[in-house]
Amino acid sequence: MLKKEETALLVVDMQYGGGAPDGSLVKMLNVDVTKQEDIVTPIIKLKDFFNENNMLVVNVKTEYEEDFSDWEMLSKRFEVKKYGHFIKGSADAEIIPPLAPREGEELIIKNRWNAFFNTKLDELLKERNIKNLVIVGAATDVCVLETCSYAFSLNYNCIVPIETTASFNAERKKMGLEMLSFGRSQVVHVEEVYKMFQ
Repeated sequence: MLKKEETALLVVDMQYGGGAPDGSLVKMLNVDVTKQEDIVTPIIKLKDFFNENNMLVVNVKTEYEEDFSDWEMLSKRFEVKKYGHFIKGSADAEIIPPLAPREGEELIIKNRWNAFFNTKLDELLKERNIKNLVIVGAATDVCVLETCSYAFSLNYNCIVPIETTASFNAERKKMGLEMLSFGRSQVVHVEEVYKMFQ
């Protein structure tokens, strides 16, 4: 069982550029978003639960400088400059309205796939005596995986609800969940999360 006061919800990279038909990732990677499952609704319900129970919610978003001087290697691996991927201050980088940070929630801005890299996330969690992380968002096999892997190395107990994370296609999501379930986290159906609290 989990203690509510020791558990936080991490909502990772639910940004316009990551899933909208005209978003940077869709253009850059030619992702067919018409086949994407709805992960927004179950994330909203989790946010509702955490807020109603005065539990910590941390929104995580990615932002880059226009010239990608903050992560040059990313611009060498992908056409991020061409598509203006998650540029600071752009519509592409905004968190989608249904999941915008609510009053009392925290916001962490990162410039790597791992939400702990060069941010105050670990400090924030330790200040609140958080031991358990429910991690949701995108992409399953990229930022969710990298963040969860690092959290695992910091001794956080991670839980990833299947219905609240997505990748570029079903095969990549399956691969991500398999990697997450190897020690890094408990991979469960979202309804099981609610039953974990004492």
